[in-house]
Amino acid sequence: MKPMDKVLEQLAGVVVSNGSWKALCPAHEDREPSLSVAEGDDGRVLLKCFAGCDTENIVNELGLDMSDLFERSEASNGHKKKFSSYPPKTTATVQPCNLKNYAEAKGLPVEFLQKQGLRDQKYQGRPAVRISYRGEGDSEDAVRFRIALEKSEEGDDRFRWRTGSKAALYGLWRLESIKKAGYVVLVEGESDAQTLWFHRIPALGIPGVDTWKPAWAEQLEGVEKIFAVIEPDQGGNTLREKLGASDIRDRLYLVDFNEHKDASGLYLSDRETFKDRFVSALKKAKSWTEQHRAEREAEARKAWAACKDLVLGCVW
Repeated sequence: MKPMDKVLEQLAGVVVSNGSWKALCPAHEDREPSLSVAEGDDGRVLLKCFAGCDTENIVNELGLDMSDLFERSEASNGHKKKFSSYPPKTTATVQPCNLKNYAEAKGLPVEFLQKQGLRDQKYQGRPAVRISYRGEGDSEDAVRFRIALEKSEEGDDRFRWRTGSKAALYGLWRLESIKKAGYVVLVEGESDAQTLWFHRIPALGIPGVDTWKPAWAEQLEGVEKIFAVIEPDQGGNTLREKLGASDIRDRLYLVDFNEHKDASGLYLSDRETFKDRFVSALKKAKSWTEQHRAEREAEARKAWAACKDLVLGCVW
């Protein structure tokens, strides 16, 4: 496919104008076509937003890469260069990651997810789900693309941030209602947060266990109780340590779903009884302070048991 065809099929509001095109710019809220699209002599696509949007941001919003604006050059032997697919085809990318399949996998209505700002978009030529990170003022602060429905045997290659986006808590536009509720449930990832929102449970998503920042604790000021779902893996241990080292630890309660990994897994196991079982798990949550104290006491007893004979022998 020619670069121009690739770009035009992703744009909205395209009109022909003096041998080139105009379209709605995807990098800002465009009501009148302000994006000029033209073709250079070498076949490359020339983009100019008259509102001042950066070309790289425009390309990322289209789900394309900067290289997609150029004709693919030929190798020195005369054959066209081969470009590997991105992301690579794996067991996790066989089924397209579009909004319909994502909604089905999570057991959530497409219409509900659309209200949360999710939509279909191509990412470097592949189907992806565009996830909008909005701030407290409802402005879009970041965008994350989900490019695969599940982890693969090769590893976790499900997500990409839009260029320029910084990791943030997912769901910050709900902070006002969260503070009114007096509690929040912190979960790993966007889909668990969406599952809880669907059941009217106040929640925020942490985009990755390694992304937690101490400064995020400031955003939770005024929230009386903070529940954190700790998944039963190394990532869960990492998140627990990070949260325990932050300023929220005195308000922190750790939630365990026993045989279920996360909120989405609990929901999909029995949708009818999900909310009752979830509320029951919250009631059983242990405060971080009490659990930390109990663990330190257990470690002290273990250390004493290991050395008491030596100590008593020295005394006698």
